[in-house]
Amino acid sequence: MQKFLNIFRAPRIGIHRLILLLAAVFTLVFNHSFFSNVYALYGSSLHGWGFITSLGLLLFALNVLLLCILCFRFTTKAVLTILLVGGASASYYMDHFNIVVDSTMLTNVLQTNPREAGDLLTVALIGELLVLGLLPAWWLWHTTISYCRWTRELRNRLLMVVGSLVLALVSAVPFTADYASFLREHKLLRYYTNPVTFVYSSVSLAHDKLAKHASGPRVAVGVNAHKIASTTRRNLVILVVGETARADHFSLNGYDRATNPLLTKADVVFFSSITSCGTSTAFSVPCMFSASGRKNFDLEQATHTENLLDVLQHAGVSVLWRDNNSDSKGVAQAVEFQDFRTSTLNSHCDEVECRDVGLLDGLDQWIAAHPSGDLTVVLHQMGNHGPAYYKRYPAEFAKFLPACTSNQLETCTQQEIINSYDNALLYTDFFLSQVIDFLKIQDDNFATVMLYASDHGESLGEKGLYLHGAPFLLAPEAQTHVGALMWFGAHYPIDREQLKQRATVAGSHDDFFHTVLGILDIQTPEYDQGKDWLATARKHD
Repeated sequence: MQKFLNIFRAPRIGIHRLILLLAAVFTLVFNHSFFSNVYALYGSSLHGWGFITSLGLLLFALNVLLLCILCFRFTTKAVLTILLVGGASASYYMDHFNIVVDSTMLTNVLQTNPREAGDLLTVALIGELLVLGLLPAWWLWHTTISYCRWTRELRNRLLMVVGSLVLALVSAVPFTADYASFLREHKLLRYYTNPVTFVYSSVSLAHDKLAKHASGPRVAVGVNAHKIASTTRRNLVILVVGETARADHFSLNGYDRATNPLLTKADVVFFSSITSCGTSTAFSVPCMFSASGRKNFDLEQATHTENLLDVLQHAGVSVLWRDNNSDSKGVAQAVEFQDFRTSTLNSHCDEVECRDVGLLDGLDQWIAAHPSGDLTVVLHQMGNHGPAYYKRYPAEFAKFLPACTSNQLETCTQQEIINSYDNALLYTDFFLSQVIDFLKIQDDNFATVMLYASDHGESLGEKGLYLHGAPFLLAPEAQTHVGALMWFGAHYPIDREQLKQRATVAGSHDDFFHTVLGILDIQTPEYDQGKDWLATARKHD
C-alpha cells in the first residue's frame, strides 16, 4: 500500500542538479537553429566538428551561469517556467523562419494585436509550446526542489559558477583563432543562442521601458515652423505608410512580374534606392517620422520627442492618421487618430480582414470639415504583413499561382510563398491607384500629392530567412531595400523629369521628414534641404 501511495508523491531534485539538467536541455534541445547554422559553416571537417563541440560546451556553461544567477529559493520555479515557455516560443520561430529574438523583435511581440497574433499562431507552435514548454513546466511545479543550508548553498553555488567559468575557458582556448573569426565574421549567429539572447533582450527591453517611464514630457521640435507663402492653392498631401514591401518586387523597379499594372499607368515617380530605418514596424515607423535619422534614433527617446506630425501642426497644417495596421507606434500621439481595423469605420471588411482601400471611406467628409489651411493625411496599410500573405488580398487578386494559403510557411514551397507575397503587392498597387483617383477628385481645390514608402522589406526564403526583424547591420537587403514612390496632381508645381533623375540617387527613410516639409513648403531649423527629394525639382508660383 505504501509503495502505491509513493507513486502520487512529488518527485524530489536538488537545486543544483536541476540547474545542470535544464542547462543541458536548453543547450541541446532549444538551440537547433544555432547549431544548424554553425554546422553549415564549420561542419565539413574534423576541426570544424571540434569547434562546434567547443561552442556547445561554452553555451552549456553560459546557460549554467545564467541559471545560477536567476534561480534561488523563491524564484526558481517562476524563472524556469518563463524560460521554458519563452525559450520554446523563440525556438519555434527561429527553427521555422530563421529569425532572431532580440529586443526589437520582442518590442514587435509586445505591440502585436490579436489579429496579427492569430496569423502567427499555428498547430506546430502550439505543439512545440506544449512539448518543450508547458509539459516541462508542469513537471517542474509538481517537483519538490531541495535546498541545503544557506552557507552550504552559497558554497555549492560558487563552486558551480567557478566550474562553469573553467569549462568555458577550457573549451574555448584550443579554438581561439576560430572564435576570433566567428565573432568578427558571423555576428548574427550569436543572436540564435537560446535562451541566453532571449533573456538578455528581455532585460534590455525592460531597462528601456523603465527609462521611458522615468522620462518627462515630450521634447518640442519645430515649434517655430511656418509655411512659406509660395503657392496659391492649399496643399492636400496623403502619406501612405506601406507594410513589408521590398523594392525588388515592384515592377516599377524592374521586377519581371506585373505587380504594378495600375501604377505603371499613373505617371508616378519610383525611388529605386531607398533604405529603411530598421527591419520592423515598431522601429521603422517612428524613425521615419523622426528628425534624428537612423544613426541617432533611439526608440524609447522618440516616444518623448515630437515628430514630423507635430511640426506640421506647429505650422498650421491639419493632420489625420488613419490606421489599418497595428497602430501608429507612438507617432500619432498628438494628432487625430482613426482606427480602420474594424467595420465601425471601414466598410471594406470581409470574413478575412478589413481591407486597406477602406482607409478612404469618408475621407472627403473630413476634408470638407477643414475649409482652410493645408491638410495631411497618413494612411497606415496592412499591406504585405506576413506570414499570412494570402490574407492580405481579396480572391480576385490571386493572379500568381499556386499561392501559399497557410501561415505555416514551412508547408509551402518558396515559389508559392513568393506568389502569395506578389499577390498582396498587386493589391497594394490597386489601393494606391485608388488613393490617386481620390486625389484627382480633389484636384480642383488643392495641389495634391501622394507619397508612399514602405516601413521595411521582407525575406522570402533567401538563404533560409523568412519575414523580417533581423538586426539592421546584419540584415539582408531584402529587409532594408524598400519600395517608395510619389504622385503629383495637375496643380502641384513640380518638374517631373528633374525629379525622375533625383529618384535614381540613393536615399533612405532619413529623408522622409525633410521631404514632407519640403512638399508643404514649411520652414524650420530642423529642415535639411539636402535630404529633400523635391528640393531641385520643386517649382514656385
